[in-house]
Amino acid sequence: MKQNDYDTIFASSSQSKSAIKIIRISGENAKKISNIFNFKRPKPRTFVLRRLIYKDNIVDIAPVVWLPKNKSFTGEDTYEMYIHGSVVIEKLIFKILSSYKNFRLAEPGEFTKRATLNGNIDLIQAESINEIINTQTEKQLSIAQAQLDGSLSNLVKSWRKEIIYISSLIESLIDFSDEDIPEELSDLFLKKLKKIQKKIKESVNSAKLASFIKEGFIVTIIGKPNAGKSSLINALTKLNTSIVTNLPGTTRDLIQQKIDLKGLPVVLYDTAGIRKTNNIIEKKGIEKAINIMKKSNVILNLCEEGNFNNNILEKEFLDNSKIKFINVKTKVDVKKNSKKNADVEISSKTNFGINILLEKIYSYLSGLEPKETSLITSERQILHSKKALSALNRINKLSIIEETELIAEELRLASKHISNITSFIDNEDVLDKIFSSFCIGK
Repeated sequence: MKQNDYDTIFASSSQSKSAIKIIRISGENAKKISNIFNFKRPKPRTFVLRRLIYKDNIVDIAPVVWLPKNKSFTGEDTYEMYIHGSVVIEKLIFKILSSYKNFRLAEPGEFTKRATLNGNIDLIQAESINEIINTQTEKQLSIAQAQLDGSLSNLVKSWRKEIIYISSLIESLIDFSDEDIPEELSDLFLKKLKKIQKKIKESVNSAKLASFIKEGFIVTIIGKPNAGKSSLINALTKLNTSIVTNLPGTTRDLIQQKIDLKGLPVVLYDTAGIRKTNNIIEKKGIEKAINIMKKSNVILNLCEEGNFNNNILEKEFLDNSKIKFINVKTKVDVKKNSKKNADVEISSKTNFGINILLEKIYSYLSGLEPKETSLITSERQILHSKKALSALNRINKLSIIEETELIAEELRLASKHISNITSFIDNEDVLDKIFSSFCIGK
């Protein structure tokens, strides 16, 4: 650990004016706070009003809580002061604390980092705290809250427990000569190996769906120029996100906007009108449109006439079962006669059919939504899961009779990667990367 990791750190819950600010002080010297501000230390975990006095001047009158190291979030001696939310009071307290040796302002995520290093929470729970802070939809929140509660940690620990069990089987096989290996023991090992491989593979595969919950499902709006794409995204977002004119080829770049669709995060993309063109800039916009189509969950194919001609679209999109196409006839307030091949008819001007369209989008996306909450979500979790699975899969090519020691080594490697999902990694750079995205005060 770096030497300053032993400092007593402090930070507030907000960096702007607010009704109340919570200042948290954590570390070996936190117990000195009552002496610094001249008040009687309260009983542990008791909310008590105190005058904060420094050099005979009242800094504030605020509730304080004393949390001994065995009763605090960080696992260290901690004080929390619920001061009035004045920036002046906050700066004065910070100035006073900074004047004392081994007191300093906390780095981003440092309180959570210390809680992890001290064993109060594991790495998955630490990451979930940041997810909770940054959540934008109820589904994102439910997954993050479940991870904080230990759902994913328990799943990962069960993987490791199973790997340890089959490791004990292979270790026992090492003691047998080739001709004496019990067949039932060999069969049990292979059965258990296949079972844990399947479990981890399923979680790795579901990580893609989890990424949609985290980053947003992609809904792309396409169609010929002047089909009403920009008007539709404005109607869906209730914002003037896109420029709307009667001139074809107005949108020449991707325009995106996030919405919350009944708790599901959705990223809408307004694309360049897909048509044959010699305009270099417009061509690049069409290329971007096609690239985002490849990543889409839903494609809204717009046409004002209702005569949907998909010849210009790449066949892979129409045949791709992972992409939902919805044919949308637009401008029905102007052109009433409709074609039967439209899935829904809308008017962005009058909002006719907009709710029906949203319901169709939601109906499809909710079917993709992962039902379980114990999902691997971060790149770090996915990486170690894949490495563990790779080690287990390499065993398939090894002989249980002749290469038991190599099998045992692959199992040890798989167990190590599984442990790294939840446990402390002895690499300061990795830890710094995990907590650097946290806000100050967490």
